[in-house]
Order: sequence, then C-alpha cells, then structure tokens
Amino acid sequence: MKILIVLYLAMLSLWVAAETQWISDVEPNPLTFTEFGKGLAVMEDWLVVGDPFNDDEDTNAGAIHVYKDVNGQWLHSQTLYPVAVDMNDSLANDEFGSSVDIERNHITGETWIVGATVKDDQLNLDNGAVYLYNLVDQGMGQFAFEFQKKIVGENFQINRNFGTSVAINLDYIPEVDANLWVLVIGDDTKVYEVNGTPSSTGGINVYKKTDAIGNTFWEEETVQLGMQYLDGLTGGDQIGFSVAIDGGTIVAGAPGDDDHALPGTDGGNMGAIHVFQRDNLTQTWGIAGIIFPDNRERTANFGYSVDVIKQPNNNRIIMGGAPFERVNNSPVGSVYVWFNSLQVQRLQPQVTAGNSGEFYGSTLAANGDAFLGTNQFIVGSPYSNTDQGLVYHYMINPLFDGLNELYLLKDTTVAFDNSINPWTNGRFGSKVATDGRTHVARSRANLVGNHSKVYSQEYPIFTNGFESMFQQ
Repeated sequence: MKILIVLYLAMLSLWVAAETQWISDVEPNPLTFTEFGKGLAVMEDWLVVGDPFNDDEDTNAGAIHVYKDVNGQWLHSQTLYPVAVDMNDSLANDEFGSSVDIERNHITGETWIVGATVKDDQLNLDNGAVYLYNLVDQGMGQFAFEFQKKIVGENFQINRNFGTSVAINLDYIPEVDANLWVLVIGDDTKVYEVNGTPSSTGGINVYKKTDAIGNTFWEEETVQLGMQYLDGLTGGDQIGFSVAIDGGTIVAGAPGDDDHALPGTDGGNMGAIHVFQRDNLTQTWGIAGIIFPDNRERTANFGYSVDVIKQPNNNRIIMGGAPFERVNNSPVGSVYVWFNSLQVQRLQPQVTAGNSGEFYGSTLAANGDAFLGTNQFIVGSPYSNTDQGLVYHYMINPLFDGLNELYLLKDTTVAFDNSINPWTNGRFGSKVATDGRTHVARSRANLVGNHSKVYSQEYPIFTNGFESMFQQ
C-alpha cells in the first residue's frame, strides 16, 4: 500500500507540471458572431453553445446551437431559437443563449436544455425570460429538442435581468422517494422590500417537476426568506449573478455585496455567496447562510462565478470565484473552496504578468454527478499569457484529511492555436463547463471582425469518482 501511495503522489507531481492543448471543435457560422459560447454547457454526448448575437430570427435575437458527440467529434444537431408566444413578443435584441444549461437522466435518457434571454421584449419590458426544451423521440431513431415552456419573472419592470444565470439539476429526494428536476433562475436585479423600501437586491426563483418522460409540467417552488435576512440586503448586491445547484443545495453569487462596516467605499463590491437549502418535508427552500472568503477585498467581486457539488457521506463542496482580487493593482483573481461549512482552500493562478491581470476565477465548473465522476474542477483565467488565456484543471486529493489541500492542480491548458494571430488575443477560458468527464472552454478573440470558438477535451471515464491510474 505504501508503494502505491508514493507512486500516486509522484504521478500527481507530474500532473502539476503538465501543460496541455485543447482542439477547436465548434465555431459560429458565419464567423462574425462575437458572443458565440457566452452560454456554455455539456452533458455526456450533448454540447450546448449559446449564440446571443445570432441574427437568424431577428437582429441579436440569439440562438442556442446543439452538438452531438459522434465517434469523438462534435457534429451540429440543431439550432434552437427563442419562441414568440404572442403577437406582442418581439424577438429583436433578446440575446437568447446568454446563459444555458443541460441536464440528463442517465438511465431513461430524459434530457432538458434551458436557455435565457437577457432582454425579453414582451410588452417592451425587457425583463428577461427563460425557455425550456426537452429531448423528444421522433421515431425511426431520431431525436430532437422541442420547445416546452417559457418562464418570465414576477417583477414586470423595465430592464430587469430574469435569467441572468440558470442551472438545472436532477436528483433523488429520499423524503418523497422520487427523482425531482429542479431549475434555478438567477435575477441579479430582483426587487425585494428591504426595511420597508423596494430595493433591487437580486435573488433567485426555483421551479421543479417530477421525473417522468413525457411530463413537461414545471411548477414554482417557494423560497422562504425571513425579514431578518431581507433587511440585511442592499440594492446592488446582485444576488443571482451566478447560480448553481446540486441535490438540496443552491448557491447564488452576489458579487456586488458590500461590507458596510467599513468607511466610505472601502467595503464596496467585496462579494458574497448566498446558500439555500431544501426542506424536503415542507417542499420549500430557505436561506441557510451567507459565506464570505477569509480574505475580503474591495471590488474583488467574490461570487462572480459559483458551483456546488455533492460528495459521498452527505458532504458538499462549494466554490466561488473572486476574479477582481488584485495583486500589484492588477486583477489577478482567486477561487475559494468550502468543504461543508469550512473554507479549506484558496486557489490562485501560478504566474501573474502584465497590468491586464489574469481574471482567474471569472468562470469555473465542477460536477457532482457520480455517474460521470465528481473529482474534476476547472477554472478559467482568460487574461493569462498576455490575453491568450489559460484553463486550470484540478482534481480532488484522494488523501484529503481536512488539513491538507482539497484540490491538486493536474494541468494547465491552452488553446492549440493560441500562438496564431488573432488568437494571441483570444482569451481562452472566458467560459468553461464540464460534466465531470468532458471539459469545454470558450476562446473569445477580441479584435474587430474575429469570432469566438469552443474547444473541448474528453478525459477517461472515472472509476468510483476517481480517475483510474492503473489498467484494470
């Protein structure tokens, strides 16, 4: 056993030194849609790419491109568009695909895609909307995603952001002995009454449906927020700027959260993560707490990106990015990690250079689905390498004991064409996603006339939640 542990640690040290390249898999057509990949998700053999500036239906109406993994290649399967549900529902400038997610029942094959518009033009309110599509058997071995439902927020006011972020999850709930699909929608300008005055604090909405192929009925779940919690909020907290869910836990990033105990603007935009728990007996959600990193910094925007994953024995891991944390006045960034209620790690980029910073932690992704493996964690650092960008790939330390590091760096990744102009300015890692096995990242060339790309790398299937190091 000691020999195996020494060998394992030796191989981990080799991973730390590794740098890999991901191939370019998909890109927009035509090549001028600069926001291709702004929304990004992957699940098994499905890749979902948001294209919010797509003009097929109307100017900047947006689209979502769906790709199928066929013999190791992502082949375009179909394109989804926002749906006008009545004559007042204009699609122009909706920017559909700004945020996306996908979830699947690995046993039955039931699959749902969720996509949001940041500007839903129904009655010219621009308050946002979320669209749901599910995979339908069309016969003769053919499957396609079909529109099922459009959800809009309850705060029908101009320029609300219902759908700023979305997350969808399927999980078994033992108290009701059933699998439930749960959809979380972030609205970072949602209005609550705070100390007797309406305030744009941000917040979340939660919807559920029972797990059954053919069931397309989604209903809203209650999110119970006490007066003490609400009166502690302030306008501009941006709760729901980012959201994630796994099992009975929802996390919502609030990068605009301020520390009002500090004078003037010293506590501005430090950021926070709001944690919600599901009471499976009452079938409601409630606030479980607000977490802050031990290194709170002005304008760090902690909570800009978030994720949560279940672990064995009822444990959970929460991650939050603070991409504007500064080193020598440059936004280098950090990622903070909690194991249950304890902060156990602060991750930072290896190399920092240039005044533009790294923006490490502006996007991150993990997966709590044991079917595909739960030990992988990726973090985007799009301004690293002088704006070429990097993706940091971590794995859970199998020897974690609560005192040592939970995540170990496996490798750093660059785009394979990162040295070719204009991709020298491509900002690879400006968006990342993973299903626990396949990792994907967006590269956003920022020169006039250039377009974005999406790259991917599929790693071996994991055994019992850990990558098998030995042939079996």
